[in-house]
Amino acid sequence: MRRFFSKVISLIYPPKCIFCKQLLEHDASIYVCDSCYEKLPFLKMEIMSVFTDAGNNHCDGVVSVFEYTGVVKESLIRFKFYNEPSYYKTYARVIDDRVSKLLDMNDYQLVMSVPLHKDREFSRGYNQAYLISKELSRTIKLKECSGAIVRSRQTQTQSLLDKQRRSQNVMGAFEVTKPAKVAGKSILLVDDIFTTGATLEECSRVLKAAGAAKVTAVVVATGRRYLI
Repeated sequence: MRRFFSKVISLIYPPKCIFCKQLLEHDASIYVCDSCYEKLPFLKMEIMSVFTDAGNNHCDGVVSVFEYTGVVKESLIRFKFYNEPSYYKTYARVIDDRVSKLLDMNDYQLVMSVPLHKDREFSRGYNQAYLISKELSRTIKLKECSGAIVRSRQTQTQSLLDKQRRSQNVMGAFEVTKPAKVAGKSILLVDDIFTTGATLEECSRVLKAAGAAKVTAVVVATGRRYLI
């Protein structure tokens, strides 16, 4: 029934490329036209480290699909700040393709998103990372468990801060409210953009403190290229 209604909606409101708005076929699996796809800044198939000293990271690695540049950067800004929540389906599907090639999915039990503070989520209308996480959990058939971690205090916008201040900004900002859900589990932690890594590292730290066995971050795009 869900598939039927999805097809009906796509016929009434044909999907559009998330980069150039060109109309696509109603049964398109990802909302990217052929012309834009050829321009996408795909990263090499690599697992990155949050920081250059991989041995001191709480996050066990980062998988990113794109470089944060060009049409990808523009689309993520629209997704995050200009009320384009429908982009999440395409982002989740390209992440799914990447993680299935780089990771052994049998090693993981949970998918969850980096949380927004409730006030920021209310003002924005959605948590963009949660939308991706929810769709990704459906496509890779792992349990979505974003409710186990919250952002317990409001923080400044990370993009406005330098590297050192970003780490200070998020320190102590997250809390695992349901530790029994994450104890002993290997987790895919979803976010949209990986920059300095401060947010992913702090989320991973509190998840590990609550008993998580492994935390691998998965993101749409990054400007970083540090290998494990």
